[in-house]
Amino acid sequence: MYRYETERLERFEPDVFGMMATKLQRNLAGLHGFLARLRGLEAVPRASIYELDSTSNIFGDVVPQESVDIVVTSPPYGDSHTTVAYGQYSRLSSAWLELPSPEKTDRKLMGGSTRKSVAIFPSIELNQAIESIRHKDEKRAYEVTSFYSHLQASIAHVSRSVKCGGHACYVVGNRKVKGITLPTDVAIRCFFEQHGFAHANTFQRWIPNKRMPLRNSPTNAAGVVEKTMTDEEIVVMRCEK
Repeated sequence: MYRYETERLERFEPDVFGMMATKLQRNLAGLHGFLARLRGLEAVPRASIYELDSTSNIFGDVVPQESVDIVVTSPPYGDSHTTVAYGQYSRLSSAWLELPSPEKTDRKLMGGSTRKSVAIFPSIELNQAIESIRHKDEKRAYEVTSFYSHLQASIAHVSRSVKCGGHACYVVGNRKVKGITLPTDVAIRCFFEQHGFAHANTFQRWIPNKRMPLRNSPTNAAGVVEKTMTDEEIVVMRCEK
């Protein structure tokens, strides 16, 4: 959310209901078109939505072990305060929908609770990056470690849900902390390889409709800027256990 200056706020009078009506009409037209295409299919797909936390046990009646053909997901970037503000972006709409504790979203995400030590991961590249961050800012290194610890736990659970011969596809961006690029794509590959997966391929994808600026100033020092993420990696792993 962005707070306007008092003077600008006094002049700010958007047609809120008109804008909402336009968006709703567009979405409704899209839904009708989607349903029309579904009716033309021989086998109509079925979707079920469940609220699960992949960092804890996800198995049971909902997701039995070795029952999934393919997983396609994009985990959080790991730093909603400086990279992609998930909590800030969703807070207002969550409050309107009366969802519980929208202000606590960031703390519930991967890395939301911070470790007090630096862990050793099965990725030399990741360990080297975290150690470089630790030399610059120990607290930030702990925050980074917390995210990858949660991601590692999530992948451990997800990997057990995939059938032999099935695939896991993770869309990730390699963000920077203290000017150091974190090799999230390599880390994901290593985490899955611990559970009997083989690396099928990694595809690079340009980020379309990018809302973030192409450059930012993470240190807030005048004239010191860095490039932000302009592409993503799609890591494809195949279950061979």
